[in-house]
This record gives sequence, structure tokens and C-alpha cells, in this order.
Amino acid sequence: MALVVVPARFVPGVFQDLADIGTKGAVVITSGFSEAGEEGKKLIEDIKKIADGHTRFIGPNCMGVTSSEAKLSALMIPFLHDSGEVAFISQSGGYGLQLYIRASAMGVGVGKFVSSGNESDLKGWNYLEYFGQDDDTKIITMYIEGLKNGRKWYEAAKEVTKKKPIVAIKVGVTAEGSKAAASHTGSIAGSDKVYDAAFRQAGVIRAYDSAEMFDYVKGLLYSPLPQGKNIAIVSNSGGVAVETADRLIQNGLKVPTFSEEAQAEIQELIPGFGNAKNPVDLTATLNMNSFLNVPDIVLKQPEIHGMITISLGTSIIKTMFPDVADEDLTGMYTWINNTLLSTYKKYDKPVIVIDPSADVAGESAKILEAARVPVYTTPERAADVMGVLYRRKLYLDKVNA
Repeated sequence: MALVVVPARFVPGVFQDLADIGTKGAVVITSGFSEAGEEGKKLIEDIKKIADGHTRFIGPNCMGVTSSEAKLSALMIPFLHDSGEVAFISQSGGYGLQLYIRASAMGVGVGKFVSSGNESDLKGWNYLEYFGQDDDTKIITMYIEGLKNGRKWYEAAKEVTKKKPIVAIKVGVTAEGSKAAASHTGSIAGSDKVYDAAFRQAGVIRAYDSAEMFDYVKGLLYSPLPQGKNIAIVSNSGGVAVETADRLIQNGLKVPTFSEEAQAEIQELIPGFGNAKNPVDLTATLNMNSFLNVPDIVLKQPEIHGMITISLGTSIIKTMFPDVADEDLTGMYTWINNTLLSTYKKYDKPVIVIDPSADVAGESAKILEAARVPVYTTPERAADVMGVLYRRKLYLDKVNA
């Protein structure tokens, strides 16, 4: 593989050299082609003629590629995820690179990254087909400004989503954004309604920003799919419970009342002024017996298909025990979370945790996510991910029928 970083006017000559020595692949980081007017368009046509039958290439106008498995970082900066089950393809160079770096802080390992740039040779659908067959890639993510040969992309995506999820951000949803996309990578953005319909039909999960994309990816990586739409909520705050219930309903899910038998079992563990119906309100008494044991009662109910619960996060534990040294508290929240994990993992149902302080005091969240239980800072983010999991289940049911 060759990395091409010379000025645009010299790139055709470089490709002639590559053809002469039999180099099969190249990454063209150089810019100044289709996005730069008629002269640039002529240059890229010359390159394609020389490369035809000899050298396939990524780019131009890109930031490079990485592979954690191959220990390869062919980027403009030296950065590489240690490992990862996600492939990320981005038409945006600079922002895509920032998202690749950001992913690790969001709890998502990107094993393979392609900054695809103008896609003058290899297109988005080529990458979908490749990563769709890659056993090490469990989820494919994309940052799309516009598609070249949308029909081929759609057909490739429709086949890949039968085996693994695709999560995509599509920008250029307004006329102004579309113009910016054309000037940036030479992409033709097209009607956003067409993209939206194509994504739905192909089973592609659409995210509207990077936070959503990484939220969805983490949930899909860590969680089994719910086998139905009945979701339980266990909280020590009535407000959080209501907020979560509202968002679940907006996602097409249900928050059903528990059976009388289940309610009676829960009521034995919570204060009399708590709520055992669903959502379960453990109340702010922070009784450890109810906090550790109610989730098991909830998850064992056959009519419940998943659970969202609020974490007894690091910051709350520190507030409860202000005079206890940090090293002693570490043992406490490790024990609490490991006890809960043994319950969560007992059932093949998705459990999603809300920890409002996870981004500022993340010790508890790290324990849960190391065991592949996803943690989010708001009820909306947690409920949206549960909605994505359920819609993924419905899509697979349809294509496998």
C-alpha cells in the first residue's frame, strides 16, 4: 500500500510509478481535486485512467486509515485505538478524525477507521461490502455527506444489516448544508427525505449527531435485543422515572404495570411510600437491600423484556459517606456494582443504566461498562438506546421471516 501526500499536480505521476511497480492499493491524502474546480476534476480523471486495472485507492482529500489489528495508523496524526469491534467510515476528514479519537472516551473501540474523502475510486458501498464480511467488525458506522451511486450503496447496506448493524450520520439535511457538502468533498447531498426512507428500508440506524451515534453503537455492542416492547424502570427518583417512561413511550415501547404478585414482592423491600407498580420508585432513602434486590424481582418477570435503572453512582456514594477515604469507597462501589452485575447478567434481557454523574465521577460507570452494561447520563439517552435495540429486533424479525 502507498500513502500519497505530494501536491495534487504530481499525483498522476505517482500513480504511474505505482502502476509500473505493481502496487495494488493507495491512500491519497492530498486534496485539490473534484472539490477544487475543473482543473482538479481533470487531474482526478487522469489518475483514474492510470490506476484502472492496477491500483485501487482511498480518497483523495482524506485523513488516512487505521487498523488496530494490523497495528497500522496511516493518519496525519499518530493515534490508534488499542482494539475495537467497530469500523468507522467518514467522508469528513478533519471531523471524522476527531470522532475517531473521541470514540475511545465514549467507551467505543474503533478497530478500523477509513477517512474516505472524495471517494473518487473506492466508494461507500465498497467499504460496506468489505466490513460486512469482516468477522472482527461487529458494527459499521458512517459519517455521510453524500452518496455516489446511491442504489449500489442501498443494496449493499440492505444485505449487511441482515448480519450486523449500520449506524450512520447523514449531514447536509438543509439546502445550505448540501451546498457546503458539495464544496467540501464534491459530494452530491440529495434530498434528505430520500436518504431517510432509504435508511429505514435498508435497516440502517440513523443518528443525528456523534453523541447519538456512539450511544447507539455502545448499546448495540453491549446489549441483547429485547424480545418485546415491555420495559421496566427502577429508580430512586420519581422525576427520573417519569422522564424515562415518557421517552420510552415516544420510542414506541411500553411501561406496563407489574402483576399483583410482583408488586407485593417488591413492596416488601421498599418503603411504604415507594411505588412498586412500574416505574418502581425505591425512594431517596437509598436502602441498599432494595437497591440490590429489586432488579432481580423485576427482571425475572416473564412479561418484562428489558430494564432501565438509575445507578447508585460514584458521586452519590461519596456524598453518602463524606468521611470515608476514597480508597475505601472504591471497594464499596466495586462491591455494589459487581453484585448488581451478577443480577443483570443472569437474564438475557437488555439492562441500561442511567448515571447522571458518569461524565464527572465515572468510577462506577467504568465497572459496569467493563462488563458490557451501557451507562448514559440522561433518561432520554438511555430510553432512545432501548428504542434502537427494539427497532433492530423488529427489523431482524422482518428480514428473517
